[in-house]
Amino acid sequence: MFVRFVIILLLAGLSFVSAQEKPVYDIPLPRQSAYTGKGFTAGLGVGVFDPSGECDCLGIWQGQADYFYNSWFSGGVEVRFFGGEMDSESSLLYRRYRLFGKLHLPFSRLSMYLSPLVGFESTDISELREQWKNGSSKDDEDEVSVVVDSTETNVTTKCEKMFSLDGFSAGLEFGMGYAFPKYVGLFWAIHYEHNFSRSQLLTMTPGLGFNLRSVWDWANKNTYSLWITLEGGFQRYFNRGVPDWNRSLILGFVLGV
Repeated sequence: MFVRFVIILLLAGLSFVSAQEKPVYDIPLPRQSAYTGKGFTAGLGVGVFDPSGECDCLGIWQGQADYFYNSWFSGGVEVRFFGGEMDSESSLLYRRYRLFGKLHLPFSRLSMYLSPLVGFESTDISELREQWKNGSSKDDEDEVSVVVDSTETNVTTKCEKMFSLDGFSAGLEFGMGYAFPKYVGLFWAIHYEHNFSRSQLLTMTPGLGFNLRSVWDWANKNTYSLWITLEGGFQRYFNRGVPDWNRSLILGFVLGV
């Protein structure tokens, strides 16, 4: 009787285990990334960045490459470019480069990570004045230089503080992603970064993704991950005298092989 009870209990336990959902290990993560637990992921994104009410919107491009050394650790590089006209007088090209590592904690459909990082920033602000394009006399050049000096001062007080984290920085990011059984995934991250120009940056990144592997048989067989993502961003600078939260919206693509 006891043996029969044990056999029934074991069979029930085996049935329960076999009914459990197997790990997915294809989970979208912020900044055009994904958790696969193996291989290599790469992502690209393009969108718009709204610094504040005092500055015009800029274009934003970003990309990342991430390699999984094992199921719980990956590392890679990220690049980010902001570009466009800040106002009627000036244009900007702002570049950010980051090296990062990620400590992953994966579950069936949920993945969390903690990411230390180091970065380098560089800003190039150039004047877009017709006098420079068409040429001018020396007297005109002297007059233009005075205007440019005034313009640069004005830009500095309005917009440049948000793009002047020149030099090195270090930070930490905590993020997570969740993959639903089909088609859709959600992700979120909070990011803190300290720049050696005595500035801090806080960023929150929510987003969602559409899983192409769920509707494309070739991708399901030949890739570890294939997502189209829509990512928002809310960031705030501290110790820069900038009270506004900046906003961004980025359409991206993620590939894992």
